[in-house]
Amino acid sequence: MSILSRIFQRWPRHQVSGYRTIYNALVAQLTRQGVTIGGTAKYPRVEIHSIREQERLDKDGALRQINVTVESISNRSLGEATTMNEDNLRLLTENELELTGWTCLGILPVQLQDMTESSDTNKIIYRLLQEVTIYLEKTKTDTQPETPAQEQENN
Repeated sequence: MSILSRIFQRWPRHQVSGYRTIYNALVAQLTRQGVTIGGTAKYPRVEIHSIREQERLDKDGALRQINVTVESISNRSLGEATTMNEDNLRLLTENELELTGWTCLGILPVQLQDMTESSDTNKIIYRLLQEVTIYLEKTKTDTQPETPAQEQENN
């Protein structure tokens, strides 16, 4: 056991990422008629990418900040991409994400960027890249060992 793990924790702790849980929840939340989620061939579509899970925000390692890019892509117009982005934000912020083992504490839109490009099959592709910050908390179970702070309170 390294010196850092002896200083900061008193038991071996398995670190669990919220990546898979948040990705699956976002796909489920954004799935709707007329819009493809993921893939590379169909338009209009929404892609979820650039997921960046930050360092743990609390001593127990349960609170996480995850930044995600939700990209709305259209081959028709920027207006269609904008409408999809607004629908995405409504779906993400009006309804709670269904998560297993985690609780979503909030979703904040932080940056929006537009991008126009051309491709071999389409003259112009319109993209809106919406970055959101999601705060997750790992759900505690009865089988988890006490944290060092809880141990001190009990002693």
